[in-house]
Amino acid sequence: MKKVILTGVRPSGNLTLGNYLGAIKNFVDRQEQYDSYIFIADLHAITSPKDPQKLKEAVYNCVAMYLACGVDPKKTIVFKQSDVLEHGTLGFIMTFQTKMGELSRMTQFKLKSQQQTKEGVDTGLFVYPTLMVADILLYNTSIVPVGKDQQQHVELTRDLAERFNKRYGQTFTMPDVYVAPVGNKILNLQNPLEKMNKSDSGDNKGTIFLMDDIEVAKKKIMSAKTDNLAHVHFDEENQPGISNLMSILSKITDEDFESIEKRYEGKGYGEFKKEVAEVVAKTLAEIQAKFKQFNNKDMLDKILSNGAIDAQKVASQTLKRAANALGLN
Repeated sequence: MKKVILTGVRPSGNLTLGNYLGAIKNFVDRQEQYDSYIFIADLHAITSPKDPQKLKEAVYNCVAMYLACGVDPKKTIVFKQSDVLEHGTLGFIMTFQTKMGELSRMTQFKLKSQQQTKEGVDTGLFVYPTLMVADILLYNTSIVPVGKDQQQHVELTRDLAERFNKRYGQTFTMPDVYVAPVGNKILNLQNPLEKMNKSDSGDNKGTIFLMDDIEVAKKKIMSAKTDNLAHVHFDEENQPGISNLMSILSKITDEDFESIEKRYEGKGYGEFKKEVAEVVAKTLAEIQAKFKQFNNKDMLDKILSNGAIDAQKVASQTLKRAANALGLN
């Protein structure tokens, strides 16, 4: 039997080059080696209020984009989280295995708590990690490909799975995190000390979106912040900007850092940036062409419906096993 690989994505905002290189590509490259699952995390999306119609559109766009990035529904079960009710049920069960201190230490909660309004922080934001735990455990997941900043969620999943298994007997598979050695965290082009993310402030010069105009994307690369060392060298501490561009190039082309450094020995940053810009432009053009091909609601509905049926078969067995262990059945 193949091991299981699983990933989830919130349908919020445009996907970025960082999302693609840091997570999606890692999954696509392994979907034939594993029993593969991708879910659209629409329940996670409502931890803050969303316009219902915009959320529906975001789900369709998200599925179409994942297909455009190489996810094959013949090899991967693609479904919507809310279509498999076992996610919510197991998520609620796992809250009883979790300490408040564990949830309060989660990075997203701490970050959002600092930004809270007068109304305070929603309870959903506090407990959403237990739903993430359920997302992973329901499918007997072995591998969760994530960016470096998402490791905390898999570590919590492992802690709670181990705690449950010790209390009630062997029930859940222990998942392992997969962090790619290259490109696991693509950084903001204008501030290479921060992650490239969907909510880039200002004019978005630091973030490349997968649906960016090709020429705009190339300009963003050409204006990326670097340094005055004039030496193409991978050194995240002293040359974060150049190292980020090298990660992007290496992740797309599979060329290692040593080879890139050797090719650009004695050359300036302009020529290097131009190559990165052209490689990124080609990647975006291919993804955008495929997105138009897959952006068909009838086809997407069928993929999601079939995926939910297949996913629910596995999820129901896992939930039943957990319920039996607890004495609920």
